[in-house]
Amino acid sequence: MNNIKNRIDMDLIAKAEALLQESKQIAIIPHSGPDGDAIGSSLALYQYLNIKGKQSKIISPSDYPEFLNWLPQNAEVLIYISYKKKAKEYLNSSDLVFIVDHNSFKRSGDLEKILQELTAKKIMIDHHPEPEQIVDVMFSDTSMCATCELMYEFIEALGDENLIDTQIAECLYTGIVTDTGGLSYNSSNPRTYQIVGDLLARGIDKSKIHSNVYDNFSTDRMKLLGHCLDKGLEVLPEYQTAIITLSQEDLLRFKYTDGDTEGFVNYPLSIQDMLVSVIFIEKEDMVKISFRSKGNVPINSVASEYFNGGGHMNAAGGRTTDQLRDAIAKFKAVLPDFYKSLKS
Repeated sequence: MNNIKNRIDMDLIAKAEALLQESKQIAIIPHSGPDGDAIGSSLALYQYLNIKGKQSKIISPSDYPEFLNWLPQNAEVLIYISYKKKAKEYLNSSDLVFIVDHNSFKRSGDLEKILQELTAKKIMIDHHPEPEQIVDVMFSDTSMCATCELMYEFIEALGDENLIDTQIAECLYTGIVTDTGGLSYNSSNPRTYQIVGDLLARGIDKSKIHSNVYDNFSTDRMKLLGHCLDKGLEVLPEYQTAIITLSQEDLLRFKYTDGDTEGFVNYPLSIQDMLVSVIFIEKEDMVKISFRSKGNVPINSVASEYFNGGGHMNAAGGRTTDQLRDAIAKFKAVLPDFYKSLKS
């Protein structure tokens, strides 16, 4: 792996290594509503720390998609909303906390206040833009296609690349492919493919991973996708934009479970000339929104300015307490000026 340089700051590695050596109990926190990258990077770190002889536990603010339950050591993840007392006790007795795949406590869901008040040292490993200064040591690099890519660099920079076994490699590869749409976007750096090649060389079954991630729909999830692309889809050709709408009634009808809409927002971008795709999902107390775009279209600016969110230029998220119809109306009202700015 010497052809392309590791992108980790070695001064930061020295600080992280000192914290690891001093620590007795470690907590690993992915973001709320974790995806393949959040869970993959957390599980990879958990297994790496176990090999190093460190006591650690993953505490996820909320549950995650069922199609990720096959990942190695998945059963060891503690879901905070289901085991609050146990999770709080573990956090309160931890002396080191890893913040993984997010860079703001706001994305930690119900753990936000607890993490803010913890006196434990904190290390962040994340690839999203505009990180908040909430940790003692920050590994933040937006050039990484996924936090799992950064996690590989982190372990290698610690001098422990040889400890990446097949199970850790499976977790890292899963995070990379799910955060890049199967290496179809945000994945043009040669180093990414060097890392992927190394993970393959460690014995992972690429076909099995892709089947577990992409060929694992329940019947209800497949019907929900069909509804999204038929009744739930609105195309605005004048703005090269597509909108998917899902009401609470729709979610109930198709027996929605957490993660069922993962990746749905990407489908409309397959339509000729589409530049932007957005999905609005009505929950009990808010509307959750996912934004995707192609090329140099900075859809994250819309997410951050109008919908209390943010993210990468081509992939962002947001939320609002507005009614579903009002949230969609607000987005449509923004589109003329946003589209005009793209053409200027």
